[in-house]
Amino acid sequence: MNDHSLTQWLLEHGGPAIRYRTATELVDDPAGIDLQRLTEDLLQSAAVCQWLDRIGLPGGLTALHGSPPGAFENVCAKLCELGLRAGMLDELDAKMEPFRRHLAGWDEKWGRTLLAACLNWIGYDDEAVLACLSERLESMYGLARTGNYDIYVDQDTFGDFNNAFRKKPLINPDLNEPLPKIWDLYALAHWPAALRNDETQKKIDAIVAYILHPGYQALEEGYGVMRAGKRRYYSMGWSVHLPGYDRSGRSIPDYIHVQRVELMAHFRTARSSTWFQDRVRHLHGFQTTEGTYRFPSGYLHESSSGYWVTGAYMRLEENRRVRRSLDLDSTFRICLIENLARGTSQ
Repeated sequence: MNDHSLTQWLLEHGGPAIRYRTATELVDDPAGIDLQRLTEDLLQSAAVCQWLDRIGLPGGLTALHGSPPGAFENVCAKLCELGLRAGMLDELDAKMEPFRRHLAGWDEKWGRTLLAACLNWIGYDDEAVLACLSERLESMYGLARTGNYDIYVDQDTFGDFNNAFRKKPLINPDLNEPLPKIWDLYALAHWPAALRNDETQKKIDAIVAYILHPGYQALEEGYGVMRAGKRRYYSMGWSVHLPGYDRSGRSIPDYIHVQRVELMAHFRTARSSTWFQDRVRHLHGFQTTEGTYRFPSGYLHESSSGYWVTGAYMRLEENRRVRRSLDLDSTFRICLIENLARGTSQ
């Protein structure tokens, strides 16, 4: 099948999310497609109703970050994946309003990064969202432009290291903030129009190039241990390691393969890399004799709990007991990656 035949197949056989996203993201000319009906089907779908019900209320970092599906980072990202955006549904806007107010009055840096990235992706360009994204861009660019991958210091530098973390390297505290985090990359991938110009694009390109460098990919997965104050040590997490980046000698779990390739497809710097082109060829290897695609089930995981940014909630088809559902999810993902790879985004 060619690209047109694949999108037609998705429109004919997909569930509400795949049909809607195919029509709005993959079809060049939607004339003849009843977008109103597709939108209504999506908003009334069981998956959208289920995930809307999971939106809670803001609080501390634990209300935003965690493995339960109701943690804000998971539920907001899943709703974005299903195709929802700001203004599509009164219930969505009403449930997002407390989080928008929370961001405006909150100064917890780690939580602000996550919250701003999620609100930006789903379509809210509030002043607080734009300010947080701008701040993160400048911080990451300050490191990326130096090309410094020597991010660790001796564990006994401060004389109060927690022995429970001896197996992991200690990050230079000066770099805790500027190191790119996975949610930063989602903010860059969906960079708001209000902040888009040649200068910000240059900085985004530099940050992505920093991540694609062998020096970055050789860093400890999750970066290591961060010092947040006297006798206060934590595992950092949220690094942007890439599957199939052989020079790192690291095996990345199957369940983030498709997700990371799709993420990096948003960036022109990544699309021109050997790593990206190799990963796309790898995914093309799962084409069926009918011309559709069927990834290994582990590549598109849907769990009862886990972190969205590590691929815990990747399925769009609701009835996963039907064998064709994996083909639909896989085919949609490869079509989306190919569409992004044609350079229609940054």
